[in-house]
Amino acid sequence: MTTTHQEHPKLDDPSTEHPAPSAPPARLLGRIDSNNPGPTLVVLAAVHGNERAGIHAAQRILRTLDPEHMQGSFVALLGNIAALTHPDPETRFIDHDLNRLCTHERFSEPPSSSVEHAQMFELFDHLAREHQRDPDMVVLDLHTTSAPSTPIVAFEDALPTRELALALPLPRYLGLEEELQGLVFDAATRRLGVRSLLIEAGQHQDPESINIHEASIWTLLDTLGIAHPSDHKLTDPRETLRRAAHHNERACYDLRHREPITAPDFAMEHGVTSGTRVSAGRSVIAHQNTQPCIAAVSGIVFLPNMQRHKRPGDDAFFIVRKVSHAWFDLSARLRTQPWVHTLIRNLPGVHPTHDHELLVRADLAAVLKRQLFHLFGYRLVRHDGRTPAVGFARITQGIRAFTRALFDRAAHPPRRDDPEYWIVRRRRLDVELDPTHDDI
Repeated sequence: MTTTHQEHPKLDDPSTEHPAPSAPPARLLGRIDSNNPGPTLVVLAAVHGNERAGIHAAQRILRTLDPEHMQGSFVALLGNIAALTHPDPETRFIDHDLNRLCTHERFSEPPSSSVEHAQMFELFDHLAREHQRDPDMVVLDLHTTSAPSTPIVAFEDALPTRELALALPLPRYLGLEEELQGLVFDAATRRLGVRSLLIEAGQHQDPESINIHEASIWTLLDTLGIAHPSDHKLTDPRETLRRAAHHNERACYDLRHREPITAPDFAMEHGVTSGTRVSAGRSVIAHQNTQPCIAAVSGIVFLPNMQRHKRPGDDAFFIVRKVSHAWFDLSARLRTQPWVHTLIRNLPGVHPTHDHELLVRADLAAVLKRQLFHLFGYRLVRHDGRTPAVGFARITQGIRAFTRALFDRAAHPPRRDDPEYWIVRRRRLDVELDPTHDDI
């Protein structure tokens, strides 16, 4: 049995308004390995330097876990140490947002490219070593928000990860990785093939955010069979999550729109908070460039930006819509059927590039992206952000796009870099469930 716990007293006191270490801490916050074989849960804290609740929660777990009552390992890692140790406690990142940096292109650049490049390579080197020890490890990325919000769990909607997310009685959010390139948890799945989830626990300085993170960790430890709360004289952590979810723990939402910050004068409209319902073309959500930001789609505001430091390119806010349980259940059944993927590959306007990736005419893809591709387990790899019309206008738009694609069937296959085509791809973990699949 191995127990390693890095103590950082100034980080470890949640009553301190802005705790910050006097010296750079080690990336390994702590680990506990049992002599009993079992799975590994890796927790990431402070991927943003001003989000410290995950550190406090991980340290509580490290102090409480008893290796004698465990099977497997618990590992806690720090994310952006450079931002975490910056003199300004409101610093999220130095040069680049680490949680937007982890793209294939950025991994081809040297670690010296920026402060966050170095952080990214160090973090993923550590994750790769953990993956060598346990190829089935699970990664949990812990975050908090600038505005008051209900805690949520986000994940790439592959069936193996969905099954794990369902164990957490929190609202579930889909599509984050499609609108935001370079997410750490998504890169862990893409690069290592592991199940990864992200928790938004609540507001940065709210002590309850620490409790939510702690309960989320315990719930996954229990679900994975690593450690059981009852063996450590703890009550069921799921009750903490249910109370925080306000009995909305079975709800599922799909991200429909991301609004970027384009000017330093950005400010949310007074009274608009996380959970505010908005109507397309009517509701004013924020202001920037001295102009109002009008809702591009109807839905619910998610993660409004209330950070003290705002930079162009940061997320201004998101709009999400609720997904029915019937759709959620149907997608799980249909996406495992081989005939479904054969049918999709042969639709007008769809051009396979290899076994699991498709080029789709942009006008058709914009209409079908939620109703078809998401349903059958495809993620948007490249898209132009356009949103389809609504109601009867959407039906007309779909018929027009389908007809145009039908008459273009004899055309030469498009190039992969053709901007008139979106790229969609089956989710990696779903493909790996299929015994007939080729290597991705």
